[in-house]
Amino acid sequence: MARFIGLEPFSTWPEIEFETAGGLIDLHNMADLEDLTISPQRSTLTIRFVYFGKLQGSDAESHVVELEFGGIRNLKMELPADYEPRAAETLEDIAHREVSGQSYFDIDMGDVKCTLAAETLTLRVSDVNCPKDGHPS
Repeated sequence: MARFIGLEPFSTWPEIEFETAGGLIDLHNMADLEDLTISPQRSTLTIRFVYFGKLQGSDAESHVVELEFGGIRNLKMELPADYEPRAAETLEDIAHREVSGQSYFDIDMGDVKCTLAAETLTLRVSDVNCPKDGHPS
């Protein structure tokens, strides 16, 4: 099973909210998807969000939140023929399942869908205020 770092492990039900030391982070209703990066050299897939919510221990009104899947394998991505970037601005959900001792994640970001096996899932939060346009200042 994957190691969860910076967030509580979650079950097989699709998730949009993640329990962290700073509180609950809702990446569906209170965040915008900013970037998705694949690093073949590091064997990672990183999804970056701008989160428009308060967290314990921070005065910031918004934060950069990254979900990094480490030790990835069997990555499959889908983009429809009529791909529309605005249809991929939010996280719909992430489901976690185990197959023969390996953790698989199904990630639904609207028009972008990913399935992958991963050894780790790390959630990182940066205390960076982001204006309404979603770009860190």
